[in-house]
Amino acid sequence: MSELLSQAAQLMLVGMGAVIIFLCLLVVAMSVMKRLIPTPEPVASTQPSVESNSSDAASPAVLAAISAAVHRYRQGKKAANNKEKLQ
Repeated sequence: MSELLSQAAQLMLVGMGAVIIFLCLLVVAMSVMKRLIPTPEPVASTQPSVESNSSDAASPAVLAAISAAVHRYRQGKKAANNKEKLQ
């Protein structure tokens, strides 16, 4: 039984050592690649920026309708919560 545990511990240490060595090699390889491969320069935009048109904005009537719908929805939620509290 003791021999089996010692073999298991030895196998575990060999496996963990192999993983640590692989990770260290990976870090070294990434560092070398970082130094050898240049980082790309940001490309300047040649297209003019798109300005928002006033036609894209919602009309005042639409904004009023949305506002009224939100207000009514919230009032309905309050009424439902009050009914639940009373029961």
